[in-house]
Order: sequence, then C-alpha cells, then structure tokens
Amino acid sequence: MQAVQLRKLHKENKAIQKEPLPELDPDLLKFTKPTMRTEPQAEHEEQIKALRDINIALTRFRLSRNEVKVYLYLAQYGAQKAQKIAESLRVHRTEAYKILRTLENMGVIYRVLERPMKFTAVPFEKILDTEIEERRQRIYQIERKKEDLLHSWRILPKSDESDSEKETLQVLEGKKQTSARVSELLRQSERRLVAVVSDRNLIWLYNSPFFEDLEELSKLREVDVKVLTQYSPTSTFVLEQLDTGCCDFAFLHLREQPSFIVSDAGSMILLMDSEDGKFYAMETNYGSIVKSYGNLFDLLWKNQDRKS
Repeated sequence: MQAVQLRKLHKENKAIQKEPLPELDPDLLKFTKPTMRTEPQAEHEEQIKALRDINIALTRFRLSRNEVKVYLYLAQYGAQKAQKIAESLRVHRTEAYKILRTLENMGVIYRVLERPMKFTAVPFEKILDTEIEERRQRIYQIERKKEDLLHSWRILPKSDESDSEKETLQVLEGKKQTSARVSELLRQSERRLVAVVSDRNLIWLYNSPFFEDLEELSKLREVDVKVLTQYSPTSTFVLEQLDTGCCDFAFLHLREQPSFIVSDAGSMILLMDSEDGKFYAMETNYGSIVKSYGNLFDLLWKNQDRKS
C-alpha cells in the first residue's frame, strides 16, 4: 500500500515546487560550498542534507541556534579570535564571548594557547563519542540504583486505594518528557499501536528513539504499528530513511488533522500545538477518550484504503 500511494501521490504533486527540508536555519547555508551553474545540483543538495542532519544532532546536544553557528564556523575555518567570530557571524562581541564560554564549558571547543587568544572546535567525531559515553554512564548509574530504589519504594506504607488504577489525564511539557512517554507507550503495547502525525511531529519522532525502539520491539514480539501522515517532501524523506518493515504507513488526504498516538495498553498521547511555540502533549487512560481516538484512526485508515 505504501509503494502504491507513493507512486500515485508523486504523480499528483509532480508540478508542485519542492518544499525546503525542515529544521534548517537559512544562516547555516553559508557553511555549504556555493555551486556554479556548471556543477551538479545534487552535490549542493547533498551538502544541505548533511548540514541539516548535523544541525539537528547539535541541537539535541543542547546547543542553541547561535552556538551551532559558532561551532560550525570554528570547525570550518579553524582557530579564530573572538572578535573575528563575532564579525563573521554578525553577533555582538559580548554575546560571542558568552557563547564561547558556554561551548568551552560543554567541551565542544577549546582555547588555543597563543596571543592573541583563539578558539577552535573539538572534532565532531569526538563530540559524538563523548555524548554517547555520557549517556551510557547515566544509564549505567540508573540501572545500578534501580533495585535499591525499588526496594526503598516498597518499604513505604501505601493505602489500599493506591493499588487500584485510576483514570488520569496528564499534561506533558517539552519534547524530552513526551518522547520518554511515547517510548513507554510503545513498550506497553501488546499487539497494536496506531498514530496520526503531522509533518512536524513525524520529523520529531524520526529524531527521537521511537523508530529505533520500534525495531527492537519487533524482534521481541509482533506488534501491528500503523502511522498516518501527510504527503510532503518531509514525509517522503523520513520514509526513505527508515526501515519500514515493522511499521505500515499511509498518507492522509485531510489537512490540519490533530496528531495522536493510541496503544492497545489502554492509553494514548495527544500532541498539541501551542501559540507560545512550546511543545505540549496530553496523556490519558480514560477509556472513552482512548476508544474514541482509536475509532477515529480506524475511520481515517479505511478512508485511505478506499482512496489508495
């Protein structure tokens, strides 16, 4: 079904101008090599894609927009003075020093001991290795403490009411908390998990552990995972990057459809757009709400089947 829809929708959208790839600051294009008319355009597009992936990775390492630009500038041009960095990136000198101190404390740049003082970038590979090792150490420490903490928790007195599961509704704030709950929802699923996601939420899921967790889960047990999303350059790009063998995709014909994820474990997460630009979601196990959104997904999926 996925291949048929891709071919059909490619034909329908052949005349539509290609949209820009997501999450790329236009200021970062200066770090790609300008192409001449005689040079292949594919080479420049490949550079933009690579730069976009690196930008996403650095952002996930807690670097701000200007911090990413400073790191990329130093990585490309080598050791530079703070004043030169500020002038080249059109950043106030005071702000440039603040960014450099932050990046130095994070271990992604270091000072060159010469006069005048210069800064240079730590190799990107070393940053990745350090980040992986830090996360591995955090997980190791949590795993070591898990049994002790659970033992302490069991010692605490509890009322009889605490043993009964209640219907709850919880607001999740931020991508990190929501991503953790989505992963937990996936692990709790026994046979079925369905999702409707917009372009923006699809690229967020792609950059989260969701699809990696899905691949691992598919090796342990068979879970029917279906995802409905909008047809666009963003969605086709994501699908090209994924091994979709453990997940069935289809494309929505509706626009502005709310994004949600429903599990057969009896819970769901509704992803919400906010006017302040922050990321929010709502998690609930209210039976009537979960059933309603599950039915909504089934209707949308059947509608795609008829139109595919």
